Amino acid sequence: MNNNCEIQLPSGNKGITLVEILVALSVASLVMLPMILLFGITEKVTYKSINEVVACNLALQKVEELKSRPFLELRQIIEVAAEDPKEGPFREVVLPLELNGVWNTPGVEYARETRLSFYPNIDPDPTLPDYELQKRRVRIRVIVRFIEKAMGKKDNEKLFELATILGDETLGAGLNASFPAMLNKP
Repeated sequence: MNNNCEIQLPSGNKGITLVEILVALSVASLVMLPMILLFGITEKVTYKSINEVVACNLALQKVEELKSRPFLELRQIIEVAAEDPKEGPFREVVLPLELNGVWNTPGVEYARETRLSFYPNIDPDPTLPDYELQKRRVRIRVIVRFIEKAMGKKDNEKLFELATILGDETLGAGLNASFPAMLNKP
């Protein structure tokens, strides 16, 4: 009986060398590296889009708040800010800047500014017969500024703006309502 345990490999198969293993690992790492880097980029993009969604929500919240007020109240804000509340000149009224620590998230600070003006002409012409009708639409603009702070980098300031036009609800549906001639007479 032979006590030698020899395993004989078929000729031509000599196994895997160290060089082949190193080449396979380097090829695999070259393929995996872009995938690993993609996770970091995706995280940054998601973080930035969350900031923009928050800014959009802050702007939309303010627009809806102003739309819920009576039209005459918004019109009065514009008229009171003018030199002459009856004949103007009118301008775009900037409401006080709003800062709220609750809005802020780690590394991001938000500020909201609201502007009101007549539309389409900020300063309607009082000499025209339809002067009062020109003041029947108000443009609401909300601008949200937010600063993304990153350690070791310059702060990145961004803007998000949302605007809408609000018509006088006493005129009926639509902005192109027809007005009887009686409205223009004193």
